[in-house]
Amino acid sequence: MDFDEPCGRPESATIEHLIDATLGGVRTQKHRRLAHAICNHTRNEFRMQAEREFQRWIAARQGASKP
Repeated sequence: MDFDEPCGRPESATIEHLIDATLGGVRTQKHRRLAHAICNHTRNEFRMQAEREFQRWIAARQGASKP
């Protein structure tokens, strides 16, 4: 993990929020950890993709249940 400037490189250190506040998490120290920027970004993208897929799944089920 790289702590040197400039930040934003894939190996740069970032703070990852284990339980995202937007998902009901509390912003406390125990819900954070260091992560490579690329790992943090990849996990966030995966989480967002899963959320979008879930929303599409719900919408499809709601549309199918309408007469």
